[in-house]
Amino acid sequence: MIRSAPRSLVAAVCIAAAAACTKAPYDPYVPVQWTRFVKVDGQPEPIPEQWLDTDEARIAHGLKLPDSVPKPVPFDFSKARWKSWLPNIGTVATQYFDHLCKTEAGERIFRKVQNVQGLYFARPQGPPTTDILTDPYGPEMPWIQRSFLLQSDRAHDHGTWFIQPPNYNYLFVEQPRRAVPWQEAIREPYVRLFGYTREVFVKPGQVVAALNERTPMQVIGVPQLSARYGYTWRGLMRERDREHGIAGGELLIYDLQTTEVLALRRQFLIAGKNPRGTGRAVWEVAGSCRQSPSNGLGGEFSQFAFDVLQTIEPSTTGRK
Repeated sequence: MIRSAPRSLVAAVCIAAAAACTKAPYDPYVPVQWTRFVKVDGQPEPIPEQWLDTDEARIAHGLKLPDSVPKPVPFDFSKARWKSWLPNIGTVATQYFDHLCKTEAGERIFRKVQNVQGLYFARPQGPPTTDILTDPYGPEMPWIQRSFLLQSDRAHDHGTWFIQPPNYNYLFVEQPRRAVPWQEAIREPYVRLFGYTREVFVKPGQVVAALNERTPMQVIGVPQLSARYGYTWRGLMRERDREHGIAGGELLIYDLQTTEVLALRRQFLIAGKNPRGTGRAVWEVAGSCRQSPSNGLGGEFSQFAFDVLQTIEPSTTGRK
């Protein structure tokens, strides 16, 4: 029941991770410890306090799902331990992972919206460090956070998650302002990315016409959002999951005015042992559930938005 990341994407992730590794921090990495847990409206189990470090994180974990979404099903760890001694039966960790995949993973779209011009991506981040992605408790949601390895933290890359005509046809994407170089001149609480276009033409240095950038990505500060719908993510807590190298997470599309959840995609990862250190994880290339749709580490992230918040000109990341 485990789907590994495609080799080409694994290579890209590993190269990006290696590059991050060369940038040694001034202070040594301190492994994450979860010591205090907080009950939130949108989760059945208390979650680590560290997961609620921003306003948008608190909103994400407060979003309530429709009653039709499957609830966690208890797992018998003692029985799984005995079964693991039998031939052709996996470890306790793989049995537990398969259980979570079968009972919870998958995509559920409750309502689609048409003619959407843009959206609000509520929880942008820069690429995580290799230290975080090899810490069993480091990332909140390694399924999506490892995707940030494939994009540098600049306006162009953040915008082209959703604006990349003729394939990705939102007109704009908005984000909360962050303390990053490409936003340092902005004082408003939000930023809007827009204006990126591509056309087929021959540019200097080319012999054959190709799809090239016509106008660059633009970014401005805005005092308030114009998007009606938000796109966010959150980690999940399940009994003894990280102890067994398992991490869950959800992508959520919701109405900013009513907090109604329009769609949900839930996924779990299982990490193998890391040869770089005892007890460390390899979230960069961890296996995922087959029950949750996938068309690549980056593609599945963008396509989910297009499937629910549909653009005037149909957008596609390659899904058939």
